[in-house]
Amino acid sequence: MDNGPWYSKQESSPLKLSRNASITSPRRMDNSEFKLIREYNSQVSIPEHQILSFDHLLDDINFGQFQYWIYCIMALMSISEGAQITIFTLMVPILKNEWHISDSLNSLQASFVFVGYLVGSMLSGQLADRVGRRKPFLISSFFTCLLSLGTIACQEIYSLLVVRALLGILVGLFAPCGVTMISEITPGHLRGRYMGLITLTFAIGQLFGLFVAEFTLISLDEGNWRLLTFWCCLPGFLAWFISLFRLRESPRFALLSGQKELAYNIIDEMIRLNGSQIQFNDEMKIKLSNWTHAMNRIAKNQNNASVMSLFENNRFFLTILIWFNWFILSFIYYGIVLLLPDILSHIESTQTGRDKIIQLVISCISDILGAVAAAFFIELKGFGRKNSLIIFFTIQAITAILAFYDVEHHFIYWATASKFFLSMTFIFSFQYTAEVYPTKIRTTGIGMANGIGRLGGVIMPWICMYMNSQQLRSPFILFSILSIITSFSNCMLPFETLGKELE
Repeated sequence: MDNGPWYSKQESSPLKLSRNASITSPRRMDNSEFKLIREYNSQVSIPEHQILSFDHLLDDINFGQFQYWIYCIMALMSISEGAQITIFTLMVPILKNEWHISDSLNSLQASFVFVGYLVGSMLSGQLADRVGRRKPFLISSFFTCLLSLGTIACQEIYSLLVVRALLGILVGLFAPCGVTMISEITPGHLRGRYMGLITLTFAIGQLFGLFVAEFTLISLDEGNWRLLTFWCCLPGFLAWFISLFRLRESPRFALLSGQKELAYNIIDEMIRLNGSQIQFNDEMKIKLSNWTHAMNRIAKNQNNASVMSLFENNRFFLTILIWFNWFILSFIYYGIVLLLPDILSHIESTQTGRDKIIQLVISCISDILGAVAAAFFIELKGFGRKNSLIIFFTIQAITAILAFYDVEHHFIYWATASKFFLSMTFIFSFQYTAEVYPTKIRTTGIGMANGIGRLGGVIMPWICMYMNSQQLRSPFILFSILSIITSFSNCMLPFETLGKELE
């Protein structure tokens, strides 16, 4: 119970935590946190040893069953999202034959999906940074699964366009909530690696979609796409069902939004499920409460959950760079995903539909390997987040230009290599964006960056499909140029977030 603002007069022996660390140990605060506390202490006097940050508490609780359940939920939703992307790309040639759809309508369909995602991402930040992470995730994930099934009932392209746009909005709502949630419950020393590994489930979802396609489609332009859609919806429904019982609110958000009792109950559950030896008693709650007050006092009138808050406190240039990075990433990645089946059908016309699906499977496996590689590099000094973006965007540019200039039968290898390095840069971008913004605007930051990125997906079909119709593989020249420009722009990112505590 909160009996006063600061409790600075209460004295007791140091709390014994896991790894034999005490609450008053000097390691309990890093330089960034000292800076924040000193800023606060210029207004209110409180000893620094009377403050315990949530990140340090989380480090001592460590990673366990509590996090496993939430990671499982997010992994299943990511698998469902990846499977939906596979369905979308496979349905383009199928509906072209079945419904006699023009290329312009197919481009419009892709644009509708990404416009919806942009709208959903903008709404996600506003909702999640005000009402929490759990409720928006539960509601949007349920209706995402429901509308995914709704595509089965569509009998013509215009009803499908509407459903696709609504699906984009809903995916845009739950995806940033999920990323924010796992970033806020993962200990700092594991955050980069574990969040990198969780993103590979998107590629696993694409593989799952291709696996189901093997049994439901006759070829890349013929088959039962409705049955394919049904099976690919199941992971999402399973994730939503588990989340009803196992998903909790982010304790960090609960603390900073004034819901102390809720936060304390979630922390108690986390300690119990993880088998931690920490005694979360009143003294620790007092020191955690002091940290909460300090963070909120510093953030007051600065970090409101709005789009404009992303540009405050010297964040203008940073936010522009992050948005540009996301825009180019989505433009190139989804450009390759959309064009790959069409290009393969032209340069590998002698192969069977099964052979072409196998080639698509190999390209998806490269995403998984890229995620694993990113999880390794992301925590290495000298690589981290910023330097990795610079390095691997440059390498990706090289593979993209080779995909155009090398002989045709080598195309699939260079395109797969491009996807490999792009999947790595996606993870670095997610991690950097999740760590660079304070808690009160974190979901807004992730949601807007993701949404602006999807604008790249909006204009991508019109540009890439036109270029490809003029000269096969020519979009890869554009992909290479954009990657070089983005690599240089990432050199201007103001700081590295490796080892940085979440604010």
